[in-house]
Amino acid sequence: MYIQSKNRNIFFIFFLMFAVSCSTVNTIEESVYNPTVSSVEVSVTEESSVTYDEKPITTNAVVYFDFDKFTLSTKSIQTLKSVVRAMNDNAEMIITISGHADERGTREYNLALGQRRGDAVKNYLLLNGINEKRMTVKSFGEEYPLVSGSNEMSWSKNRRAEIN
Repeated sequence: MYIQSKNRNIFFIFFLMFAVSCSTVNTIEESVYNPTVSSVEVSVTEESSVTYDEKPITTNAVVYFDFDKFTLSTKSIQTLKSVVRAMNDNAEMIITISGHADERGTREYNLALGQRRGDAVKNYLLLNGINEKRMTVKSFGEEYPLVSGSNEMSWSKNRRAEIN
């Protein structure tokens, strides 16, 4: 008798978990009629007015630059075209563009170079119809390297502008 009661309780637990996990279940109402929790009543109410449109609320992209340059490459422009599409699809999206440089050069020079890289990205987006009020540019210079190391592979990953 104890095994049947235990199996029945396990069955109700699995049934309840299944009911909760169904995507059509919007509201679940539980009522316990017995303090020993021997039965559970579940009622389901569907709401037809619920819509499930999903849109990104942010976009993340990275644009890389050549040594001591802030001009956009063809590959960078392809990346930025995706950012323009995402921002056009989501008028409320606001981004921050952070410019970075590798460790070579003085701190002041790298901050200025990071700013020019961020501004290059911002100007491309402006030319493609994105409102200036939706963008902020910050320069971090060499302060936040993506990759540690003092070689060309590391430096090439640190010469970037990140869009978040």
